[in-house]
Amino acid sequence: MKSFKIKDGIYWTGAIDWHPPKLGYGISKGTSYNSYIILDDKIALIDTVKHGFTHEIISRIEDVIDPSKIDYMIIGNYKMDHSGSLPFLMKKTKNAIIVTTESSKNAIERYHGQKFNFLIVKDGDILDLGKRKLQFISFKINDNDILMTYSSNDKLLFSEDLFSQHVASNFKFDKDIDGILDDALSYFVNYLMPLGKLPDFSKIEVIAPNHGAIWGNLSYKIIENYQKWIKSSSNDKLTVIYSSTWRGNEKMAYAIADGVSSIGIEVNVINYDDQELGKIASEVFISKAVVIGCPSFKGGIPPELSKIFSYFKSIGLNNKLAAVFTCYEGKSPAKSLTEYASMLSFDLIDSPLEVMYVPNKTELEKCFELGVKIGKEVKIQKVN
Repeated sequence: MKSFKIKDGIYWTGAIDWHPPKLGYGISKGTSYNSYIILDDKIALIDTVKHGFTHEIISRIEDVIDPSKIDYMIIGNYKMDHSGSLPFLMKKTKNAIIVTTESSKNAIERYHGQKFNFLIVKDGDILDLGKRKLQFISFKINDNDILMTYSSNDKLLFSEDLFSQHVASNFKFDKDIDGILDDALSYFVNYLMPLGKLPDFSKIEVIAPNHGAIWGNLSYKIIENYQKWIKSSSNDKLTVIYSSTWRGNEKMAYAIADGVSSIGIEVNVINYDDQELGKIASEVFISKAVVIGCPSFKGGIPPELSKIFSYFKSIGLNNKLAAVFTCYEGKSPAKSLTEYASMLSFDLIDSPLEVMYVPNKTELEKCFELGVKIGKEVKIQKVN
C-alpha cells in the first residue's frame, strides 16, 4: 500500500475504514485513521491506527522508509483508534521512544499491558528533529488531554481530533471532498462538544487531523467555523423532528413546517425513525429552534425519542427555542414531552399542541399558526 505525500518529508501513512465502525454516531460514511511520518535527521511517526489495520500502516511506512529507523512515536491521543496498533509498531521500530503526555502514558500502559520507553512532554515543549522543530500544544477535549503537534517550518498542525471528519475516501485533501464542512460539523457536534476556546492558529496553513481529509484550501474556513460553533452560533433555521404511526403526526409536522416557511424562515423536517441520530443532532445544533412531535407510547414518549433527548443532554445540546406537539390515542405524551424539553433547557414558546387520533382542518390550521409563531421568534432572534 502506498503512502501519500503532504509536503516534502511529510507523508500520510494511515488506514481507511470503508465499513462504518462502531465508534459512535455520525459515522455512516466510514472513517480513516490518520497517521503521519516526518522524515528528517530524526524520524517521527505521529499516531498509529486502530488495531486490525496494522498491516496498512506498516505497508505505507515501508513505502517511504524502513520502520526500524523511526526514532519517535508521537501519540497525541491514547484512544484505541489512535494507539491500537502501537505494540506491533514498537516491535518494528525496536528503539523508538514514545512521546506523549503523562496521562496518555498511563492509559497506554493500561490498555496494552506493556512498559515502553517514554518521553513525557507538556504544552509548549519542543522536539528537535534536525531541520524541523516540533512544538507541542496541549488541549482538553471532554476532560481528556490531547497533544497536538505543530511544525512551524511547514506551517502545519497535526491537530488530533480537532477538525476531524468521519469520512472514508481515497482523496486526502479538503478540496476534493464534497460536503466536507458538513462532515466536520457532524464530528464537532457528536464528538467534541462542549469545547473551550481554541489556541492561536493564525499562522497555520495546513491542518492534518486524526480522521478524514487534510485541510488545505479550507483551513482558515474550518478554524472560523469552529470559533462560531464553540459559541453555539446557529443559523436562522428551524428543524422539525417527529415520528408517526398513522400519519397524524406527519400531517401536523408538515403543517407546522408550512407555517415556518410562510414567513421566510428555512425549515428542515426529519422523521427521527428514518434518520441517523448523529445527523439529527447536527441539524438541531445549527438551528435556532426545534419543534418536536411524537405519538404516544404507553402513555409516555417512544423509546427512540427518549434516546434522542438523552443523547442531546449527553453532548450538551440545549438552550434552543422549542415547541412540542402530539397526535395520540389513549393517553397524551404531552407532559413527558414537556418534561424532557425542560431537562434540556429548551425555551418552550407555547403549550403543547395536542390532537387525538387524526388532525382535522381546524387543528391543522393551528399547526400552521404554531409554525408562524415560532418562525417569528426565530426572526426576532435574528434581528437581535
